[in-house]
Amino acid sequence: MHTLADLKGTNIFLDLNYLADLIELSGISTTAPLSQRGAISLPYGLAIICGMKKYPACDDFDFLIDQIPQSFVSRFIMCWDVIEMEVEEDIVEWSERVGTKAVVGKIRSLSSEIQHS
Repeated sequence: MHTLADLKGTNIFLDLNYLADLIELSGISTTAPLSQRGAISLPYGLAIICGMKKYPACDDFDFLIDQIPQSFVSRFIMCWDVIEMEVEEDIVEWSERVGTKAVVGKIRSLSSEIQHS
């Protein structure tokens, strides 16, 4: 369980802002981790922000952790956890259900809450 102080101390709010920017530019994919038009899934976008080198067509948590440089795995997990705790459901299902605008808004709000705590 992460506290706001822990999240602020690790500057996770910066990663969340970068993720919101990426999602805002790309859009949320509802069919695949990476759609033909360039939209991405939330987990896929998070993995990109955390330095994923290969771009596999997968948004499975365990698989993505193996694709991220070891030094960024803890940041990936913290971001995933904090988003999932905030929305209280699976981040893939939630993001596909609510769409790009709501995802970006929620992530920016969460980032701001952490930054100003």
